[in-house]
Amino acid sequence: MKFIGVREFKQDAVKYLNEGDEIVVMKRKKPIARLVPVREQTAEMIILEIGRVLNDAGISREEALKALDLARKEIYG
Repeated sequence: MKFIGVREFKQDAVKYLNEGDEIVVMKRKKPIARLVPVREQTAEMIILEIGRVLNDAGISREEALKALDLARKEIYG
């Protein structure tokens, strides 16, 4: 885990993100953000990928939730 200031993060964001470590961004010696790498083959990664595909297809959040609800009713009654 690395602790870095906002200015330093802004200047070298790509470098820090490519390192793949957890990053805590500090502002005036207080943490304001924590960036954690997304791990492969996790439920989080699958959900992010589904969201990206739906977004690319132009499907709204409401349409996606409606389809999910219909699928849930079909499966569970």
